[in-house]
Amino acid sequence: MTKPSKTVVFFGSGPLAAKSLSLLTQDFEIEAVITKSTPLGHRGEVPVMELTGKLGIKTYSVETRSQLDDLIETTNFSSQAAILVDFGIIVSQKVIDDFPRGIINSHFSLLPQWRGADPISFALLSGQKTTGVSLMLLVEAMDEGPLLGYSEIVINPDSTNPSLSDHLVELSHNLIKKLVPDYLEGSIEAQPQSITGRDVSYSRKLTKKDGLLDWTKSAVQLEAEIRAFIEWPKSHTTLGDTVVIITGAHVVPADNTSPGKLKIENNQLIIGCRENSLSIDKLKPAGKPEMTIQAFLAGYGNRLSPTLGVN
Repeated sequence: MTKPSKTVVFFGSGPLAAKSLSLLTQDFEIEAVITKSTPLGHRGEVPVMELTGKLGIKTYSVETRSQLDDLIETTNFSSQAAILVDFGIIVSQKVIDDFPRGIINSHFSLLPQWRGADPISFALLSGQKTTGVSLMLLVEAMDEGPLLGYSEIVINPDSTNPSLSDHLVELSHNLIKKLVPDYLEGSIEAQPQSITGRDVSYSRKLTKKDGLLDWTKSAVQLEAEIRAFIEWPKSHTTLGDTVVIITGAHVVPADNTSPGKLKIENNQLIIGCRENSLSIDKLKPAGKPEMTIQAFLAGYGNRLSPTLGVN
């Protein structure tokens, strides 16, 4: 009995999709890639398009759900299944049904925990100790499809969004490589999301406003935000007259410092929070490269006052 073809169509748009696709090409034949169109005037990188260009993979770009429907209606794919990672467009049942074995979504949480747009950030923000990857059969309802399998990892206390993402991409690929061939040959069946033992929760798409540090929150929460938001939306505040992005900090015991008040001591900058305080390790002044707090104080310390609040 011949094994089913390991040929798939890949749906993906963001940086996680590009990393996943790069790994996927080692174990699967990619018939085509479908990605989200690049907005007019976009100046940044387009990682999926850049990768498919290098690899010579047929690539289609769509902007909306209806455009995706039209593409599927007018294009004949031979793949039995598709794999979706970090796509960014809601997929209709019409598109799912075009693939005899459906669309397999690798979602970077232990579903049903953190359904939605940004499960990695919300895993870090929640302070949970573990997270993982769920391999799900896509359905129209948001992240509610049954699971082919899942895998769990520990979140290190110093994990940032990029470092945790890299671990999850590797975990995702290992899961896809192990389970998708078995699914295509019919030796495994999907199971309800309840097998993970997690409660239902939802993440959301972050906005720039989320990056503004609110010193009435606890130091523990703000330290988690800094690690979660290090790429977007970036944790920012104003120190004296200087707008800065804080890229590293650690929690220190409260020292009778009220929220938003600065304390400069032993070449350290400590800011009061609702509970405990935050000692700043690294930051980026507007238009400047990242620097240690010691370098910042050497150049900007004369603009600060121990009694000056943070805006």
